[in-house]
Amino acid sequence: MRRCIAPLPITPTVRATVSVLVLFTCSLLATAPTSRFPKGTARMDVGPAPHGLPDWNVQRCAECHAVQVDSWRHSGHATARTDDVFQVALTEDRPGWCVQCHAPLARNLERGPLPKDSPPEEHGVTCAGCHAPTGNEGQAPGMPCAGCHQFGFPVLTSAGQRVRLSPTQLQQDTVGEWRRWQTQSGDTRHCTSCHMPQGDHGFGGTRRTESLKAALRVVQASAFLRISTREVGHAFPSGDVMRWVSVEVSEGPLFETSRTVATFGRSLEVREWPHEPLPHLGAVKDTRLLPGETRQVLLPKGARYARVVYHLVSREQEDSGLYPPGLSQLVLWAEPLQPFPSSHTPKERTP
Repeated sequence: MRRCIAPLPITPTVRATVSVLVLFTCSLLATAPTSRFPKGTARMDVGPAPHGLPDWNVQRCAECHAVQVDSWRHSGHATARTDDVFQVALTEDRPGWCVQCHAPLARNLERGPLPKDSPPEEHGVTCAGCHAPTGNEGQAPGMPCAGCHQFGFPVLTSAGQRVRLSPTQLQQDTVGEWRRWQTQSGDTRHCTSCHMPQGDHGFGGTRRTESLKAALRVVQASAFLRISTREVGHAFPSGDVMRWVSVEVSEGPLFETSRTVATFGRSLEVREWPHEPLPHLGAVKDTRLLPGETRQVLLPKGARYARVVYHLVSREQEDSGLYPPGLSQLVLWAEPLQPFPSSHTPKERTP
């Protein structure tokens, strides 16, 4: 969601295509979307509330599930639409498709601040977004992740009309990444095992810096930093394509002047793809960390301090000045470096 752009600078052609990409309306795809979560292509319709209740009002849910609702109120889901990073993105983008993912039950699809009396459904993903039965599902499972975190890049006609979501070039592939990791590792844990430990409705993710810090392991080995993830069953970073991670070095502890020596993220390009007659945006390079992978980053001569920064928006968006660094960047690790030989030859490819 938000703008589908790369962590590295993009060409005017890609910029123009991205501008067309975000001019989505709320019309349905040629193939009907899933009833659980229509991937932003329509407002989600939910079934009746449980136990004869008149509706899915959050406060009504809190009468029986106070602990869960209180935890949810402090989650990224509760403010998925009103989050500052998302709001800045909407100053450039048209909001229909974006809002219907970040607030799937919203009726107001306009950009800008919401009226003060707006219900929680306008602010983010509420209880019904995960727990309400929809379509012919009957009683739906509690965490239907595949609808929310697994969808393709939009395929557009030359006139900018969306015709489908790509089945091969995925804008978000978090569930697919997890399934591949599960197959390779034999691990039986589900998404909720990490993101909802003991039923915690606060969830993990990019708005919980402590969770991201715990997921990363950084060790200096002479002239290298060895970077890997811990207990992560998908790529790092995962989710929105604008997210990326930078490894930066500096001569001073405040990083007033710094140098980026490695990046982990995806680069995008508009081109033709196999089995797809229409060119569209897709990932041409992916340098993200895979589960269990250790990446070695060569430290340059003169570097005295190093840090790892998680970026919530693309480099292009950061360079535009729309986002103050404190809003869009999270420092996950920062330490002074131990002295290392001033001359060294890398034996392994650095990212």
